[in-house]
Amino acid sequence: MHPQSPEPPPAPNPPAPLEPSSPPDPPAPVDMSLSIRNLATGEHLCLAVSTSNGSYVGFQSCSGADAQRWRMVRAGNGHFKVKNVFAESQGRDVCLRAAPSNPGTVNMWPCDGTDYPTTRLWRADVDVNGSFTMLNKHWSDLGRGASLQSTDRTLAMRPAAEQPAARWTYDGELPSPARIVTGDRRVLLMSAHFTGQTANPAEPIRKAVFGDGANFGSLAHYVGLASRGKLTLGGTMLADVDLGAFPAGCNSRAILDQARAAARVRGVDPGAFDYLFVDFPRSSECKFAGLAARPGQWVLSNGSGHAYWMWAHEFGHGLGAGHPDSLRNCPIEGGAVMLGAGCVTGGIDDPADTLGGGGRRMYPVDYQLFAGWLDDTDVPLLMTPGTYRLAPLWSALPGKQGYRLSRGDGSYLLLEFRRPQGAKGTYEDWPDTSPFVNGVAVRIVRYPGSGIQNTLVDATPDSKDGTKDAPLMPGKSLVDTVSGWRITVLSADDGGAVVQVETVR
Repeated sequence: MHPQSPEPPPAPNPPAPLEPSSPPDPPAPVDMSLSIRNLATGEHLCLAVSTSNGSYVGFQSCSGADAQRWRMVRAGNGHFKVKNVFAESQGRDVCLRAAPSNPGTVNMWPCDGTDYPTTRLWRADVDVNGSFTMLNKHWSDLGRGASLQSTDRTLAMRPAAEQPAARWTYDGELPSPARIVTGDRRVLLMSAHFTGQTANPAEPIRKAVFGDGANFGSLAHYVGLASRGKLTLGGTMLADVDLGAFPAGCNSRAILDQARAAARVRGVDPGAFDYLFVDFPRSSECKFAGLAARPGQWVLSNGSGHAYWMWAHEFGHGLGAGHPDSLRNCPIEGGAVMLGAGCVTGGIDDPADTLGGGGRRMYPVDYQLFAGWLDDTDVPLLMTPGTYRLAPLWSALPGKQGYRLSRGDGSYLLLEFRRPQGAKGTYEDWPDTSPFVNGVAVRIVRYPGSGIQNTLVDATPDSKDGTKDAPLMPGKSLVDTVSGWRITVLSADDGGAVVQVETVR
């Protein structure tokens, strides 16, 4: 009898199927914001400061490192300084600087250095595609006609040329040209006269400049509202000031010198003030109602000192703004106004600009940006097609206060929308039916020298009302033949205006 065989061991359980492993998380995208590239060196190389010596600037493979990140900082008069994020993290206040003479090497130097300070100041000329040339103030002031260019993976100033080595891109926002006028500013105001004359009554002049608190009808109140409180005007008035003999030819420099001397006789130092305003009895020898430097810190009034809008007009010149002109009779093709060589240049005529015959109307949005009352985020530069909302100017409603579009020739298109504000007799008391509060105003903006210059585009050239109905109305389109931008107003009401921006090239 054979012993019973043991039971075979149970078969092991089959192994559990392996769960497929999840794919690894993709690497975080490299933050390329604030990087500067050159069209000749390509998209994969970024401008960088050396982390070893801290002054050499060249190109590296783009990695998003702080050494490749740059900030453009407004420096006034339409220029900016270029700072590096890595250098700032080390507590070093250094800026991109062009050597003052050939070979024009470019590297990082102390921002506050006294050796040719303008070698740290830059200006960008942007084309319609967003690339730009970099111009150095020192080199431009000497008339050298050079621009910043890439050379053997480093930088130098070279004769300006339309070539990739001279074109740059920036993954940030370039500062718009500016001449900042903010804060508390003091005015020395004079009601004056020349020998043998009687000064104009002082009180109406004082009220026209300084006003009485929140009452409409003074320059101080006007700029306080227009600047959203960023600029306040106060000061001192001297009445019945004897300027002495009337200068030959109504020489403005002589009048100002006489006014300053007369103030010192009164025990007042004109140098302690930001502005000098002088009113004197009207003279036919002076071919102006008001006169101001552009830009500058003085205003002369030829018997017009009682009118606050005269002071507002001349103060606008002091900010740097010129008399705006206009473009009229633009052809219409396919239902769109064609802005370009077919238009006719008109005279000084902008009903929404006190410098263009607009009386009490407050300054256009680009003057506000130029003076530092708004920043570039309030009036952004559009680079891509899309639908955008304009808030009514001076409102807190959704949308931007304005939009800019580069034309590629150093000028910009400016879009602005207004609605009536305030009771009758206030600065923005437009009739409800005015095209300027029912459509979008289109202007061309240029920056000559240290100033700003507007051209109002008549976007309804088929009417007989000239620039009185200049804005682009809902349902209408305008094509800029210089830049290739097409602008269509989709709607405009109390909540703002909606515009569609397209390219036609």
